[in-house]
Amino acid sequence: MVLINYIFVCVIFGTTFLFIKVGIEAGATPILSGGVRFFIAGLLVLGYFALKKHRVAEALMSRQLIVVGFCITFMSFSTLYWAEQYITSGLAAVLSASGPMMILLIQRQRKEAELDFVKVVGLVIALVGVVCISMPGFSESLTYLWLIGCIVVLIGEVGYGFGSVFSKQYFATEQRFSPFLMNGVQMFYGGVMLTLFSFFVEDPSFSSLIANSDAQISLVYLILIGSIGGHGLYYWLISKTNPVFPATWLYISPMIAIFVGYVFLEEALSPVMFVGAFLIIFGVLLTNRTILLKLFRNGEVTRSNI
Repeated sequence: MVLINYIFVCVIFGTTFLFIKVGIEAGATPILSGGVRFFIAGLLVLGYFALKKHRVAEALMSRQLIVVGFCITFMSFSTLYWAEQYITSGLAAVLSASGPMMILLIQRQRKEAELDFVKVVGLVIALVGVVCISMPGFSESLTYLWLIGCIVVLIGEVGYGFGSVFSKQYFATEQRFSPFLMNGVQMFYGGVMLTLFSFFVEDPSFSSLIANSDAQISLVYLILIGSIGGHGLYYWLISKTNPVFPATWLYISPMIAIFVGYVFLEEALSPVMFVGAFLIIFGVLLTNRTILLKLFRNGEVTRSNI
């Protein structure tokens, strides 16, 4: 079940790049669209659990989930959307792929995990693969805003790392709420933060989110499949394994995104991309070797840090 859900997460997040691009090209205000996406997704999840008589009000009062919403949803997406005004999507994908390494370094700094040499090598190999996959998107001139954009994305990934590590700790002690309810709460708060932030850094237009059928399809897919499905499964995986394993979707998703772009948008493919795909798969397998061995030997993964 863990491996199947991990594959679902990789596929879902890999396709969200396509639908984000479709929405923006249809005229949707970038950061506002992210805010509305997570706000509505959070409301839908909270509404579902409210109908099931779960402790939604108590979950909404959780300061820990507000912190998770700030770190993972707000920091990751506000920095990424803002930076992509000045850097290419290829470079953004490479910088975002630093997320698993950030998690490992944070765990090491907090003495929650040993700095496994083989795991580090696997992460580096996968990162090289992402660079190969994203090379066609590197053609740009270096500017002051380009440098700021790169730094901003890395700051967002630091937030992503802290949020993932903190989530694991919180899930280990919090037994009142399911991971899916906790995901709904953090998406709700993250969506509110993104929407408010939109008014400071861009000219938000709510009408742009439903301006045409492409914008509508993009928003509906990102809410139902990307946020509720993908992020719900991501937090479930954190609760069942460790923060590094599910975060390696950041390596797989560029490969899937490029394939989807080739099929639906007729984007170009090159031989170096296939080399990158091989390195990504090899690096991810090497990084997650312990979890994968347990899956094949025992059919399940324990809740302890692996």
